[in-house]
This record gives sequence, C-alpha cells and structure tokens, in this order.
Amino acid sequence: MPLTRYVKSPSEILRLQEAMATPAFLDIRSLAITFESDPAVLAELIPAPLKLAAEPRVSVSVSEIRRSDCVGPFNGCSVNIACSFEGEEGLYCLAMPMNTDTAVIFGRELYAEPKKLAAIELVERGKHVRGTVTRHGITYIELSGTFDDPMTPIDRESTTSHYYFKYLPSADGRGLAFDPQLVRVTHRGRAHAATRGTGTLTFRESTHDPIIDLPVISLGAATYSETETHTSAEVVATVPAASFMPHAFAKMDNLTVWLGAAQTAAAR
Repeated sequence: MPLTRYVKSPSEILRLQEAMATPAFLDIRSLAITFESDPAVLAELIPAPLKLAAEPRVSVSVSEIRRSDCVGPFNGCSVNIACSFEGEEGLYCLAMPMNTDTAVIFGRELYAEPKKLAAIELVERGKHVRGTVTRHGITYIELSGTFDDPMTPIDRESTTSHYYFKYLPSADGRGLAFDPQLVRVTHRGRAHAATRGTGTLTFRESTHDPIIDLPVISLGAATYSETETHTSAEVVATVPAASFMPHAFAKMDNLTVWLGAAQTAAAR
C-alpha cells in the first residue's frame, strides 16, 4: 500500500479511471436560450477541421447540477456553437464557466473543456427564471425566462457530440507543447421534465470573457428543463500546432492586461 494519499494503489487507480471514463451528471436544472448569429463571426471562432453548421446557431445555458459521481454538485454555464465534423452534426464549446474548482479541474484536464472559475446563479421565482455568470466583478452573461406553464413530465433520450481541443502551451511560452487533439465527447442525455417560454439574453463587455463579440441577430424560445447526462470521450483527430495558434488563447484570460506590470514596478 502507498504511504501517502498522493500515490494511488492499483485498485484505487482502477476505480478512479472508471469514474473518469463514464462520468454521470444528475438532477440537472437548466435554463437555455438559442440565438442566430453572424455566420462570418462563428466561422472565425470554429477551428478546423470543424465546420460551421448550416444554421449559424449558438446556444447558451445556465445549469444547476445537483449531483454527480465525479465532482459533486456545481453550477455551470456553456456557450456552444452548432458545428459539424466529417458530416456529423455537433457542438463546439466556446466557453464553459463553472462555480467550483473541482468541476473546472476535472473538465479541463480530462476533456479540455474551456472552463474558468466563476460565480454562477440560477434562481427561480414563480414563473420567472434567471441565470447569471460573473467573473472579475462583471456579470457578462445574463439570461432570463418567463414560463406560463409548469414543467411537463417527459421521458426523452438524446445523444449529442461535443467537441473540444486538447493542448498545452510550450514550457518556454512560445508555441504549443504538441499538436492539439480534437476530442469528441458524447453526451447521452435523458430529459425528465421541460417547459418552453419567452426569454431575454444579455452579454456585457469583459476583456477576459468577450462573449459580447457574438452578434445576437434573433432570439429563440427559452427552455427550462430537468435532465441527466452521461458522457464518454475519444480523440478523433490531431491539428497542426502552428495552424491552431490563433485559437490557442481563447480559454485563457486576457494576459495583455497585466503586461508591463513588472516594468512599471521596476521604474518606481
């Protein structure tokens, strides 16, 4: 047996790998809104070999995940762009803030999800539901829904492909450590209840999270649902590091805000 908990035994390794191979996210409540955007903007955001879907569609959701078998409960948000890979429809995730570091670490390390730590709230008051995402003191994503009808029980299964790029910066700060891997995460979901209503969506300026750069041309209906999701993943392609570089900073904060801080301090 290992002398410390930093080192795992063979049985512990098997148990952890099983949890990482087939994580389950349960008792999820989500407020979601889909909107049409500018196809030229969306095409710029999606790295090859992914392609923009026929409809320039973006979905935004704020969720409360009450149980999971890998990271406990947490709140999360996702901003997904409709895409395709080798003719198969899917979603490319542009941003995925979470409100616990456990959820951030698990998703970034395993699937390369573009997660950042944020304050995330999902509040239901009567027929009104409001979701917010706040970082650096800025509530840069806010969506609300009004639902005249309560959730209706349903039993609907779905399978969706979500795409992420797995990469690391080179240790010397120049370029990438290896050619990025395109990861396809298969979401096998089951909806237990849902309702549709009207919604609003607000993006606010944030230098670290510039979601406001996505034009909102027309807004679809708001949905409020209770679901569960089970995921598994595989690497489906690799991408040359040099061609991926323009996208390699998308899941980081804007480091240029602090450039020159050392020089300014030295000059004092």
